[in-house]
Amino acid sequence: MQRRALLLGLSAAACGPKPLPPLPPAPALAAASELIPPDLDLVVRLDLARVRAALGATALGALSRQVLARDSGGQGPDELVVTSLLSAEQVYLAYRPSPLWAPLDRVLALQGHFDELVRPPSGFSGATDLGADLRYWDNKSTPSRGGVARIYALGRRVRGFVSEAEIDAVERTLAGFSSPRRLEPPEEGTLSLAARPGLLGRLAGTGTLRDLLEDAKALHAVADLESDGVRLKLELLMAGTEQAEQLTGAGKLALSRALGDTALHVELRAESDRVVLSAQLSRAELAPVLACWWGGQGSVARCPW
Repeated sequence: MQRRALLLGLSAAACGPKPLPPLPPAPALAAASELIPPDLDLVVRLDLARVRAALGATALGALSRQVLARDSGGQGPDELVVTSLLSAEQVYLAYRPSPLWAPLDRVLALQGHFDELVRPPSGFSGATDLGADLRYWDNKSTPSRGGVARIYALGRRVRGFVSEAEIDAVERTLAGFSSPRRLEPPEEGTLSLAARPGLLGRLAGTGTLRDLLEDAKALHAVADLESDGVRLKLELLMAGTEQAEQLTGAGKLALSRALGDTALHVELRAESDRVVLSAQLSRAELAPVLACWWGGQGSVARCPW
């Protein structure tokens, strides 16, 4: 009798509910830069704390709204993005540029001190909790290609605004499936960037210069905002010393044609397998350059050369 009861107990235990599998580990996200996926072609890092100190919060807010309005295709800028920028210290904008260099698919990642999002942002779903204080909200409507489709928040320290095409790439990055192709701008200067070198080929037309630029291995640039202007440094890693010297020669010729008699202080040199461009712009020289870029959306119609 005791043996039968034991067998019945074991049988009942075997037919009972199976234990649930353990939950997947929470994403190990610690900084805004870790939201950037590897598939985007240009990553810009901005030390917004230094820019705020130089321009003031009011001017920075006006500039943020102007830039967001221009990039939103005529729609009003998202106030949550603006208010987040005003509380950010470090900004990372990664995107896939159009032929005119306007951002298409993008990820905007911010690090700073933000108010906690206790309610869903207007037009977004309720929060999905990923663990470790990381949450996201999805846009209930269908935004434009560059519009915000998902918002991430890591507590009060990190916010991310992701377009529709980049959601899967960001999810893979959070799951730890990143790639050596991921671009990382230098953590120095007021502004720095990392880009696929082939993007510069769009500005070089056709011929030897474009071929050399497309064969480059890496492109990094750093800009320092100083009291009297801006100091720039751009560095291209080439396949070897010979290619670096060839690109330097072709680049000097192109610069002399582009700049003409302007007073911009530009130096181009080869350092082993690297090509380094250095430039110093005063505040007076910087204004027409910015007008050329922002006013012409990448064209040279309003450039001073």
